[in-house]
Amino acid sequence: MPAKAKILALSIMYAFCLSTAAETLAQQPSITGHHQTPSSETQMDMPPVKKIGQGIFRLGTIQINKRTGSITFPARVNMDHGLVEYLLVKSTGKTHESVLRTEVDPYYLNLAFLLLGFEGTTSPLAQQGASDIPTGDPVKIDLIYHNKKGSVRSSAKAWLMKKKNGTDGIPEMKWLYTGSVVQQGKFMAQLQGSIIAVFHDPAALIDNTDPDGNNDEIWFVNQDNVPPEGTDVIVKISAIR
Repeated sequence: MPAKAKILALSIMYAFCLSTAAETLAQQPSITGHHQTPSSETQMDMPPVKKIGQGIFRLGTIQINKRTGSITFPARVNMDHGLVEYLLVKSTGKTHESVLRTEVDPYYLNLAFLLLGFEGTTSPLAQQGASDIPTGDPVKIDLIYHNKKGSVRSSAKAWLMKKKNGTDGIPEMKWLYTGSVVQQGKFMAQLQGSIIAVFHDPAALIDNTDPDGNNDEIWFVNQDNVPPEGTDVIVKISAIR
C-alpha cells in the first residue's frame, strides 16, 4: 500500500480517536489539507471528515461505519446489458465494460478501507487476467436502489451472469479486498479508475475468487436483475468477520 496513503489514514484514525465532534475532525490539518496522490503529480483536495453518528463518519460522499465494518457510497447503473469485465469503475475508468460507475475516487475509497483495518493482499496478481486466485480480505457487496415498489437490495453477484459451455447462471464468486498495487510510484486503482473487478485485475481495489476470473469472454450483465441504465445505486461493502 502507498506510504502516503498509510500515513494519511493513520492521521485520520488518530483524529477519530481524539475527537468526538465533526467540527474538531474538520480542523485537523492532515484531514482537510492538500496532499499528493500516488497516481498523479497534481494535488487533490482531501474531503473533510465529518462525524455523523456514533462510530459513523463521512469522507466526502463515502460513509464509514466503524461499528459494522462497512462502507457505503453512491454509484449509477452504467450498463444494463452486454459483456463486462468490471462490476464497478470510476466514471473516468473503463466504463465500456462495467456494470456500475461512480464519481468517488478509488484513492479515498482505499483510505476508508484502511480506516476500517483492511490490509489487502501481500501477493498481488502479476497481470490482468492472471490464472491465479487473488488473495485478500473477504468482503460482502450489496447493491441498493429504488423502483416503483420501493427499496430493492441485491447481492452484487446477482447482477452478473456467467455464460460458459452452453450454460448460464449467477456466479458463486466471493469478493476480496486486495488493495490494488503501486507501479512506478502510481496507485493503479486511482490511475485506471478500477474498483471492483470481475475479470481478474491487480489494479482494482476488489477482485474475486472465481476460477474463471481469467476469462474475459464469459461475464455478462444479468438483465433479469439489473435496473435500467442511469438508475442511482448505493454500494455497500462490508467486512466478513
